Amino acid sequence: MTCKWQLRTELRKISENYVSDKKYKAYYNAVNMFYSIMSEIKNKGAIVGPSDRFQEMLKVKEDLFVYGSDKAFRAFTEFLCNSSQNQPNQDYIEYFLNFMLIVRKEISGGKSKLTTDDILLNIMQSHEELRKYQVFCGFK
Repeated sequence: MTCKWQLRTELRKISENYVSDKKYKAYYNAVNMFYSIMSEIKNKGAIVGPSDRFQEMLKVKEDLFVYGSDKAFRAFTEFLCNSSQNQPNQDYIEYFLNFMLIVRKEISGGKSKLTTDDILLNIMQSHEELRKYQVFCGFK
């Protein structure tokens, strides 16, 4: 009886670790894709072909569906829905920042105290640029 209980416990731990690892990789790939696109746009260099980017996006969506939390999945879907509407002067970064905050909280076990401003400052690397962005968007 004890042997069966230990075996079940070990199998449950292995399964939880596997899912946790897959979840981390799914989140990493989603954030990495965002930073890759941002880098391509900033450098105006060799941009990944649309079919390659499409395949990468499908993989991220699949992994988030299977391994991501409901909150992360919904936040990423919200970003995708709003960014695909092609409306001029629409700011999509806020939707992705919400996704990134959810990821941070889940990865840190709910202990993350980061805000969207912290993430934007990390991306922009300038308090002045962050302030200009906030004024432009009407935040401050």
